[in-house]
Amino acid sequence: MSSSLSASPRIAILGAGIAGLACARVLSEAGVDVQVFEKSRGVSGRMSTRRSEDWQCDHGAQYFTARDPLFHAEVQRWMAAGAAALWTPRMRVFDRAEAAAGRVHVASVERFVGTPGMTAPGRLLAQGLRVHTQCHVASMRRDDGLWQLQDAQGQVHGGYHAVLLAIPAPQAAALLQDVAPALAARAASVHMRPSWALMLQYNAPLPVAFDAAFVNAGPLRWIARDSSKPGRPAQQTWLLHGTAAWSATCLEAERETVAEQMLDAFALVTGCDARAQLRARTLHRWLYADSERPLGEPCLWNARSGMGLCGDWLQDDKVEGAWRSGRKLAAQVLATVVAPRVRRIAFGSPEYAGTLRLREAVLRVPLGLRLSPQDLQGEDAQLHFGVFDAADTLLACVVAVPQASGVFKLRQMAVRDDQQGQGRGSCLLAAVEAVLQEQGATQLLLHARASAVPFYARQGYAVESEEFEEVGIPHRRMGKTLSA
Repeated sequence: MSSSLSASPRIAILGAGIAGLACARVLSEAGVDVQVFEKSRGVSGRMSTRRSEDWQCDHGAQYFTARDPLFHAEVQRWMAAGAAALWTPRMRVFDRAEAAAGRVHVASVERFVGTPGMTAPGRLLAQGLRVHTQCHVASMRRDDGLWQLQDAQGQVHGGYHAVLLAIPAPQAAALLQDVAPALAARAASVHMRPSWALMLQYNAPLPVAFDAAFVNAGPLRWIARDSSKPGRPAQQTWLLHGTAAWSATCLEAERETVAEQMLDAFALVTGCDARAQLRARTLHRWLYADSERPLGEPCLWNARSGMGLCGDWLQDDKVEGAWRSGRKLAAQVLATVVAPRVRRIAFGSPEYAGTLRLREAVLRVPLGLRLSPQDLQGEDAQLHFGVFDAADTLLACVVAVPQASGVFKLRQMAVRDDQQGQGRGSCLLAAVEAVLQEQGATQLLLHARASAVPFYARQGYAVESEEFEEVGIPHRRMGKTLSA
């Protein structure tokens, strides 16, 4: 597969939830031709918001946390773009299904929500990507090493070197059964659980002294005043989620019966008349709300067949887990896709001499400088990498310097002028990171020119210093923790 991908890789991603979009984002920024197929009308998957003219309600994922430093940096980017905000609800926990049993829940982590709805981060990730919505891929086949996809309307989308599935485990298992039975079996081993979601619109606020609650008894597991979230309409709105066990028992029950039982449980928990000011109610059934026990791996990738899986059901049933899974799969794909074009360069070789010419032309001559002996000091003990085209012409290069245990510093990243903006730098970084991680790297450092800080930030590097001067121009120290 790697040799066929070296010229012009084309990759299809099935599913435009957070995992699929995060994966597509990384691949696209690395210069890979990516197309995303989504059977629903819009992106974001279970980060979903139901809307009408004067009302909306998040009926899937209710909030997300950010424990991983890379994901926390991504959430900060979402917030800066107006697509996310911090939510500080008044929280309760009910261990018995009655209002008097509620106890205050002290938040130990920050909770974030999409703004103005939970779909906003997904829409931000999807910007600039080719996403085919309302396109349900029903079957796949491989012809002459390339994947052909057929949608439910019979249209064929073809010529993909790899297909990455970012969909619920049962759907992935069914689609892979005939073409990748080993991966299908892994997906089939994960049991995903259902949940009923009831959205309630009220004419007046309910006399409830909290905004959200975990419920550990009865048919409900979560209730939230959706209108308490930042950026929401003033219309009083509540969301109720049923437990997995209860939802499974009434999965095929009459919808009216399900809604009534959830309303009764809501009234019992809040201690108020849940029907008195009720304006409208909307019921939604999530067949695959979460997994009983995740698979235990961040993603699955078979380079030989060009088939991969990512999603929150693989390792972590959270928005953060989905994002990490998608990026992890993208990194593995890039290590395969990019490997024939990115290679290690031996110190003192003709290729090394080529990197010196490129580094001097890009990094020194525009400043009226030349590479100095100090620039080259110790390079015999450093790692050198380059990106080459089909004619074996050097397009980009970078040097990796071992520091303390598990730490490498990247220096003198140079991309040929006519190749800039084509994903060469992203490809090189992704491949080098994969190689260094295999060698035990856990932390990468670099000094970025001020003008290059946004590029490195998009690759997951965080600013760690104020501006300082190096070779006569402002720089910032940046770093990246490599996820396990």
